[in-house]
Amino acid sequence: MGITTRIVFDLGVRQDTSRYSEPIRCHLDTRQPLSSEPDVVKSLAVHWDHVGEPGDFPSSVFIVGHGSLDILRGIGSSWGSHSFFEADLLDPMRTVQLSDPKTNTAADRAPGGLSQPWKPFDSLPATLDLFGDDSIYIVDAPGHLPGHINLLVRVSHDQWVYLAGDACHDRRIMRDLEEAEKAIQRIRNLEAKGIKVIFAHDVEWEGDSRNQGRSWSPQLCPCVLILHICWGLGVACPCGSTRACSKPGCTRFSTPIVRDTSSMMASMEEKSDLRQQFDSQLGREALHSGWASLLSLNPQFFCASLSLATVPRRKAHLSLKEQALVALAVDSAATHLYAPGIRTHVSAALKEGTSVYEVLEVLELSSTLRIHACNIGGKPHDEDATGPFDERQEELKREFAEKRGYWHGFWEDFLRLDPEPDVPWTRVIDGKQGALEPKSWFIAPLMPHLYVPGLKLYMKNALGYGATPQQILEVLEIATLLGLYMAHVASSIIEELTSAHLVLVASEGQH
Repeated sequence: MGITTRIVFDLGVRQDTSRYSEPIRCHLDTRQPLSSEPDVVKSLAVHWDHVGEPGDFPSSVFIVGHGSLDILRGIGSSWGSHSFFEADLLDPMRTVQLSDPKTNTAADRAPGGLSQPWKPFDSLPATLDLFGDDSIYIVDAPGHLPGHINLLVRVSHDQWVYLAGDACHDRRIMRDLEEAEKAIQRIRNLEAKGIKVIFAHDVEWEGDSRNQGRSWSPQLCPCVLILHICWGLGVACPCGSTRACSKPGCTRFSTPIVRDTSSMMASMEEKSDLRQQFDSQLGREALHSGWASLLSLNPQFFCASLSLATVPRRKAHLSLKEQALVALAVDSAATHLYAPGIRTHVSAALKEGTSVYEVLEVLELSSTLRIHACNIGGKPHDEDATGPFDERQEELKREFAEKRGYWHGFWEDFLRLDPEPDVPWTRVIDGKQGALEPKSWFIAPLMPHLYVPGLKLYMKNALGYGATPQQILEVLEIATLLGLYMAHVASSIIEELTSAHLVLVASEGQH
């Protein structure tokens, strides 16, 4: 006897409608929620009327279509003002995102049962054989939203059903009309072959008397498979076993059970509040993937990091333009090179009216830290060097002092040994283009590698140019933020590897 697994396509609306916005609650007043759980749930999109309440399935693993997580976090460009998305809809510790069907490279694919590449099936160019037995295919169906997928299900030896979701629900909310039209035509081809096609908002199907009562009946569900975000698929056994369950319907997968995620997951209200605070204090455009991962995994850490990141803005001893450029100098230093930060700070600087030439000057200043290797490395070799400079060395010393406004003894050590590396720098880069006031640009380039002699000298010079101790401290406060980037980079990696592990464990439990 074969194994029976009950599947529901699309979670639909929530049982607890109080968590929707007021307009949506009014729309749902006459709707009646389903009263029990199925074996398997397939939800086709992250729009509010399809995601239901994933929290009602506390032991499920969610596997979502490619691009879905960016849409939920609000960092993608494919959602409009009509859409309602929740950044914390899914537990990141139990969520896996499918590979991109367009790239479909080994590096993009998840391990385990879903590690197979997307393959064409019949007229469908990109499908995944879910169980490897030709019974259910996940179908890439672009056009509605990133990550939108359908299901092609074999119901008998020679009969199929295609669950098309929102593949052609409403053209006004389609993100890519050209791709959507191609997907619709492929579905037409399937229907022409006698395959029954059912859409999420299929009025004709609902009005057909032959289809009355053809919805799933209330059954107690020992196992839940979530497909699609949800678009995705998830598996679990609520009995609490971390091994393959002996109950009917629970033997397809073996999945680690997450019993209590309260230590990792904040309430929706808390995360929403934190996101709003971030947008209002740092700007929505500053939320890169590192911040988003940190918010998903550890809201408390995110809150503390946000508080630290906003200290300079609250005190405002430097202008927003100066703050952005100082932060750019720190993130672009050769010892750091934090690409998300560079992008964020260049964007912020341009927003404050900074010119491209001013941005380039900051990069020139940041590149000066390369000279400190010579300052430090050359000292032991110069301990016995004495005597006056020759005529050329004196000329370089005089030129440097005129352009930079100062001279220090550690430059003499370097100049005495080999002036060549410094000649093009002092003659071409004069440091007087005006992007930053001298009181600010003296300090920022030295932060990432903590070159103490340079810090002391540059702070002294900054004070001489009129900087206040508070302004110098603010530059230091901006530089301390580089400590947060460890968490940003690591959080993204943790999400990726955790998701890959969950897919591997789930796939190993398949028959």
